[in-house]
Amino acid sequence: MTSFVLFFLPILIYLTYWQTTRGFEKQAIWEVYEENKTLSPLNEQQLDGGSLERLKYRNILLKGKYIDKSFLLDNRMYRKKRGFEVFTPFLAESGKVYLINRGWTNSFEEIEVDFFERVFLIEGILSPFTKYGLDLKNKQETKAFPIVVQELTHQKALQILENNTGLEKMVIQLSAASVGSFEPIWAPLEMQAQRHWGYAVQWFGLAIVLLYLYIYFGIKQAKK
Repeated sequence: MTSFVLFFLPILIYLTYWQTTRGFEKQAIWEVYEENKTLSPLNEQQLDGGSLERLKYRNILLKGKYIDKSFLLDNRMYRKKRGFEVFTPFLAESGKVYLINRGWTNSFEEIEVDFFERVFLIEGILSPFTKYGLDLKNKQETKAFPIVVQELTHQKALQILENNTGLEKMVIQLSAASVGSFEPIWAPLEMQAQRHWGYAVQWFGLAIVLLYLYIYFGIKQAKK
């Protein structure tokens, strides 16, 4: 029993500490997000020389054209429905290309014939280009756009585009009011800090129960 407690008690204490720390990290990210998204929108010129870490989660205005090379991120659930998250490159007036997360849909179709020929002013939230989705089967995507993908990273997007389209290492999360938007479902993190703290309480509770049982049965055995 002593060996059992000496092995598992430190693990439970560590898991409590780890989940608590993760909760504070997530809380800090959400606070930055909530604060930065309320600031006045940036223009593209303000990105030059600026740190993405400092500017992330700021609103940005871009003027330019969508490029007819969309990525459809598969297996995205929203309101108990399966659909896609649509990512489309956007050629800004500066000549730079940004990937735009246009949101969720379960029936992707570009209705307007001249959609990719028109110039739009769009607004969205600036975010790092992290990995989206998870490809467990390493499925080979087709080369015909729009391409359905299980996972999307900056490197993978460049490979599929065959490097003919330069792509900034950031993603613009399109606002619902902008042209080309579907249902916005993006958030800076999938899990809130409260979830981590809830897990921390569970691990700490197990540690207390383990310690209590050890002391209780130890005293009971000593009396015998």
